[in-house]
Amino acid sequence: MEERNKIELFELGTAPMEHSRPGPTSPVESLDAEEGVDLRAYWYVLKKRRWIILSVLSVIFTIALVGTLKEKPIYRAQTMIEIEKQNPEILSVQELFQLENVSDTYLETQYRILKSESLAKRVVGSLHLELVKELNPAANDRPAGANAIPARATAGMTLEPHLLQAVVRNFEDRLRIQPIVRSRLVLVNFDSEDPDLAASVVNSLASNYIQASLDAHWEAMERARDWLSQQLDDLKIALEKSEDELQRYAEANALIFLESDRGSTENIANDRLRQLQDELTKAQADRYQKESVFRPVQTGDYGSFPGAADNALLQNLALRLSDLETERARLGTTFAANYPRVLQVQNQTNEVRKALASEQKRMADRIANDYGAAVRREALVQQALLAQQNQANEVAVKTVQYNILRREVDTNKQLYDALLTRLKEVGVSAGLKASPIRIVDSAVPPTVPVKPRVFLNLSLALALGICCAVGIAFLQEHLDNTLKTPADVERILHLPALALIPAFASLNGHRRGVYGLPSPRKLLANGGGKGAVKASGGWYRIDEAGPQFAVLREAFHSFRTSVLLSTAERPPRSLLITSARPGEGKTTISANLAISLAQLGQRVLLVDGDLRRPCIHKIFQVPPGPGLVSYLTGHQDWPAVIIPTAIPGLDIIPCGPVPPNPAELLFSERARALFREATEKYTMVVLDSPPILNVADSRVLSVLVDGVVIVVRGNVTPRELVQRAQAHARDAGAHVIGVVLNSIDVQRMDYYSYGYSQHDAYISEPQLEEKQD
Repeated sequence: MEERNKIELFELGTAPMEHSRPGPTSPVESLDAEEGVDLRAYWYVLKKRRWIILSVLSVIFTIALVGTLKEKPIYRAQTMIEIEKQNPEILSVQELFQLENVSDTYLETQYRILKSESLAKRVVGSLHLELVKELNPAANDRPAGANAIPARATAGMTLEPHLLQAVVRNFEDRLRIQPIVRSRLVLVNFDSEDPDLAASVVNSLASNYIQASLDAHWEAMERARDWLSQQLDDLKIALEKSEDELQRYAEANALIFLESDRGSTENIANDRLRQLQDELTKAQADRYQKESVFRPVQTGDYGSFPGAADNALLQNLALRLSDLETERARLGTTFAANYPRVLQVQNQTNEVRKALASEQKRMADRIANDYGAAVRREALVQQALLAQQNQANEVAVKTVQYNILRREVDTNKQLYDALLTRLKEVGVSAGLKASPIRIVDSAVPPTVPVKPRVFLNLSLALALGICCAVGIAFLQEHLDNTLKTPADVERILHLPALALIPAFASLNGHRRGVYGLPSPRKLLANGGGKGAVKASGGWYRIDEAGPQFAVLREAFHSFRTSVLLSTAERPPRSLLITSARPGEGKTTISANLAISLAQLGQRVLLVDGDLRRPCIHKIFQVPPGPGLVSYLTGHQDWPAVIIPTAIPGLDIIPCGPVPPNPAELLFSERARALFREATEKYTMVVLDSPPILNVADSRVLSVLVDGVVIVVRGNVTPRELVQRAQAHARDAGAHVIGVVLNSIDVQRMDYYSYGYSQHDAYISEPQLEEKQD
């Protein structure tokens, strides 16, 4: 008794931890409780769904491998083209010293031309690619080398527009234009199954591109020349018409224009006006000069006559007069006035003085005449100038319209000359065959295919397969609505997980015995291992299993402790074990819980309440006889149907004969009396019942016991069924104390990774547990 109390105290001492935390939380469910990302949860999902991942990955990789190997090799030919700026043939001085610059717009335009449909049609037509089956699936089949360009094409062959469009579209799909950055070079690539065809197409495209550029240039020059010729003819007619109008207007208005030294034309009236202005200026200057001489003559100052010093006669007379006066003065000092010599000298002096006065008068008259002539000439010139000014004004009025007509003539002449010059330039440009495009490297038939890229395809397939497989695995995990962990039980059902019962397959990942021991199937074939108790039908018990069942014993010891501590005041005296549907393992759970409770030294009664498919008698190998049905029908008292087992303290009441009306029997007063009296005699009464959702038996029995335990098969039972089972029990008024997760895969969870030696025993496989119901 003292040892039994120690065991109970040990179980009770560890029970609070078991009750407050029924089982370790799965890494997957820790995502709901933790804020951060738990990588172990992802690893658990990947490990759990590894076969799905490997299957999807294998399928995708195999499809990619087969598709890659079956894909026809594609060859790529390449040529390099340099695109220069289209410069004019006649350059100005500024253009000669200007750095060459090719705009991005010009280069982009040329790239579009290389990809244009018109150029593609030229290549298709020049190489007769419509006969190549690769580009035209409608072409007739030809033997090997069918993609090769035929030696001679069908003469006059025409292709329907929609077929030609399809050929051009296929051609453009295989053509690649790759500009080289920061240069005027561009790479032209073409993919084909035939390397010779690829090289021929690329070279033909380059030559057709150059020829198309020349043709476009020629056509532009021809159009420009035609336009210039037409415009030149029109301008010639307009020029001739404007010249005629100018000439008629000049003749009608008597306008005469002279060409000046500077090359400009000038009206004759203006020319005469300018000449008269010059003459008037000269006349005025001459009059001023003559007047300056005439003024001293008017005052009698003959000595200041201009030109007097140059007149030899005046000079001689003046000198003779001076000599005579000097001689008279000399003679006067000696002789008297009537002296003959004095008189002679006096007479000579008078004669010379008369001659001098006569000469001076003659010069004065001449100066006066010259001055009068200058005045008259000035007046005449000024009169003529006034008349010419009036005439010039009249001509100026007429010249306005003349200048308008003259400007029109000049404009037409300038346009005519410019167009004529441009027409000659266009003629010279059209004759030049220079192209701004040149081929740098011609294409040669490639020797190595560019497709299929085996390594790249398989790498992408591997990456895609991994992504799809992992995605499908997590999608399955997300769509999985089964209960897998204690956290699922607590979150969904708001019930504690009383125990986790492991499955054998999880402890034997390599399909061999646990830690190198023989497998259960081998034990069954050999009649069971050492210490193993194999009941009829394949059930296993934990009472005499030896070290092979260490994990199973510990699991049920934990279940036993959770049950004993499930209520606050005292442990429950009666317990109903049920499930949502058949095959959950409730019969094995009931039997081994009763064995575990009896191993504490307590008196335990195990009642087979499943009156439809009883199995307790098979587990304990009890022969057929009276049982619970016999008591409920009144044929026996309940102590008479109790059968002791080999386990000390454990008694069982088998079902007995299967009745036709189980629900009515269980609803009787004798059933209530059985549990009242049995709980007084036994420490614990464990009742095995049928699934609660299938029949009403479990709901009837649930109100007769202190607590109900629902058995759930982990990763198998849908949560909706368990919720319905819980609702059925609560609607009946039963007290559900918790849930037992059966058949847990401990290879995927670490619930049992601590505290067990390599001699841990086996757990019955799920296939055997399904037989318990």
